[in-house]
Amino acid sequence: MSNHNRPPARLTSTAAVLAAIPAMLGFTPENSIVTIFLGDSDVDTTTVRAIVRFNVHDGAGPAADVAAAARVNNIAAAIVIAVADPEQSGHALRALAALRTALADVGVSVEKSLHTYGLTTGAAFVDLDTGTVGNFPDPASTELSALTVLEGRSIESSRSVIEQRFSERAEIPESVGLEAAARLGASFLPHTFEELAAVVYAREVPSDELTARVGLTLSGRGLDVRDSYLRLAVYGEEHAVEAMTHIAGALRGAARAQALTITAFFSYLANQGPATGIAIDAARAAAADAGVPTPSFADLLDRALRAGMEPEQLRDLVPDADFVRERTGADLQG
Repeated sequence: MSNHNRPPARLTSTAAVLAAIPAMLGFTPENSIVTIFLGDSDVDTTTVRAIVRFNVHDGAGPAADVAAAARVNNIAAAIVIAVADPEQSGHALRALAALRTALADVGVSVEKSLHTYGLTTGAAFVDLDTGTVGNFPDPASTELSALTVLEGRSIESSRSVIEQRFSERAEIPESVGLEAAARLGASFLPHTFEELAAVVYAREVPSDELTARVGLTLSGRGLDVRDSYLRLAVYGEEHAVEAMTHIAGALRGAARAQALTITAFFSYLANQGPATGIAIDAARAAAADAGVPTPSFADLLDRALRAGMEPEQLRDLVPDADFVRERTGADLQG
């Protein structure tokens, strides 16, 4: 679930609602059920509280989670959209019907129920309640799209592009980290944390040696060391996402699972709901491949995401500088 803590977008028509979806999600969904939680509205403007998406092939199962998130966040109204190609439309419409029922059960009014084959310029969409047919405008022309670009965020062509960010790349051998540990001695842990903090702050790419050192700390130290990495959020959540994503790509096993979990946390704070869920899935896959349990923190983040918790509600999990200093010897002031 992605929350929108930005100036209200002016969604003045059904077409405007559809055109805003790629900017709100960060990618153009395919074969998906999309729910837009609405805030206050007036005669000219409908505001968006949050957006939730699940796959058509998941069927009616996720409807209960979406409804629960709406209830927890005191949502009164929503718009639901089935984006599905002709072969998947039957499944999509059944999932949409289940979603409408689940939302109604928690007191959410479904203001519009829409269906389209795809969110491409000129594509037709239909209002399932009125039968009204319209055409999809250029997503790049929306106010939300412009704001997203100005904020330095990208709008990807599909979810798979985001999935690719969290895929494995060439592995950096653990021996690189072990050699550095032998060379640095007692300063290994504080030096690793302070160097990574500087990299995040400067929005640089972590070196191979730094990547290996971080991996070593994630596989051979306690959870208090892992939790100390959450402190990097104070140097910029999006910068921290980029650095830890790069690091996770070159790690394997438990270290990769932990790095992806930390990435998911930073992504959550940065209000990147879809990327958070994808990072959590990647962490689970890494743990399964290594034959180790999924990090408990990944499960916690998943529950928070499904419940629709605001990013600010998780910010208390960022440790203070004293916590980090006591456990790593590093000085990570804000």
